[in-house]
Amino acid sequence: MNMGASEELEKLATHYASEAVKLDKQGARGMAIAMYQKAIENLLKLVQLYPNYGLNKVYIQRAMAYQERIKVLQGGMPPIEVEPTEEREEGKEPTQKTLTTSSRVKATFDDLVIKEKPDVKWDQVVGLEHAKKAIKEAIVYPVQRPDLFPLGWPRGILLFGPPGCGKTLLAAAVATEIDATFISVDAASIMSKWLGEAEQNVARLFSSAREVAGNGRPVIVFIDELDSLMGKHSNEVGGETRVRNQFLKEMDGIIDKGK
Repeated sequence: MNMGASEELEKLATHYASEAVKLDKQGARGMAIAMYQKAIENLLKLVQLYPNYGLNKVYIQRAMAYQERIKVLQGGMPPIEVEPTEEREEGKEPTQKTLTTSSRVKATFDDLVIKEKPDVKWDQVVGLEHAKKAIKEAIVYPVQRPDLFPLGWPRGILLFGPPGCGKTLLAAAVATEIDATFISVDAASIMSKWLGEAEQNVARLFSSAREVAGNGRPVIVFIDELDSLMGKHSNEVGGETRVRNQFLKEMDGIIDKGK
């Protein structure tokens, strides 16, 4: 496999996707759609040229997420309706609307979860020895020898660098090493033009991860293009602030502290 060519295609796809998210947030629908389409083209070209690449499932999932976002921008898909949280009366069955909404939400997260663990080994991650060593010490070793790490592993690790430098490969390699469920999302999967839905998407993401982890299997949640989702604190508008606060609450683990 020509790593240089594949990295270049991934870099282009990430660049177009980041631009699409920025334009999307600014309300420039036509230009955002064009950028999403270019990102999809590069991802599909990457999959076609390298059919045996270990991250192809991630790329296909991203392309599908961008396509769904295009449908929303074109007005072809209604927002997910969410029932207000309230106590159900004793003996009263859930309404058809509630059942339909629940199934649609579950289907959304089924699309985000890669059922088969990524086939990415550490030796496929070229270079990045310092990053690999740090990640092994922070995640792999605590999972393999929990008796030596009573405090467990970190709740979040920030991988930074230019597009195509190997951030996704690192996350996938960790998931392979510890036999974890790998959930990969990006800004286009989270954001929404509907008030409050982006925060709900964040909550659903972590709720889904906790559900899987509750069955005794580790979960790696890889959030790509995080800088597109949350800008500088001083430049954030209302929607971005709410999404950031939801992320902080979920990643802090206030819901499952003490467990």
